[in-house]
Amino acid sequence: MMGEIGLSGNYSMRGLFAKLDKLVFTNKDRIIRDAIYRGKQRGWIKEDFTLTKEGKERIFRLIPQFFPPKHWDGQWYLAVFDIPEKMRRKRDILRENLKKLGFGQLQQSIWISAVNYLGNVEEIIKFYQLQDFVILAQTDKLGKETSKVLANRIWKLEKINRSYIKFIDQWQEAGKEEKFWLLFKYFNILRKDPQLPLELLPNNWQGIKAHQLIKKYLKDKKL
Repeated sequence: MMGEIGLSGNYSMRGLFAKLDKLVFTNKDRIIRDAIYRGKQRGWIKEDFTLTKEGKERIFRLIPQFFPPKHWDGQWYLAVFDIPEKMRRKRDILRENLKKLGFGQLQQSIWISAVNYLGNVEEIIKFYQLQDFVILAQTDKLGKETSKVLANRIWKLEKINRSYIKFIDQWQEAGKEEKFWLLFKYFNILRKDPQLPLELLPNNWQGIKAHQLIKKYLKDKKL
């Protein structure tokens, strides 16, 4: 978080975490110094370096949360849309909200989820008056691939898993100071992780182990 508020320029959260991933091991002093200055200027950090109420709220909004994997009900939930070009802004908003909910892009205008968020999507559709352009559906079968193979292809789970494995190796070799900065690498991986049900994850999934390492670290640090 200190790194996030210390970066200058306008970045999306995707860009911020990616930039942090490259910077934290080479520009630590500058990041901390700028972070403290900017944090105080924006009312996120007090003079005694504790967080203000606004600072705490910002942290909880920005840091991706880990959710324990649940069992799958065997259903796929779909959002299919054909929104005119003149309504491009609303189409982009719908697409961004689908991403935030963890939907994956099956085809250009077909998004799927292994978790039933159709109620959430319906609220978005109604708010932006897109009822005539969006179809919501559910099915227990999509194409000829197994659901596990499909999930790996849509969300690139094996690639994410390799990132978790690399992170765990680095964590186990890291010293106390390095572990603090590795937190940002973990959050960057977690941000990309769709956190799918157990039945759809690779057999050697390392996301849970990575979370346990972070949880123990934060508990030991009383954070």
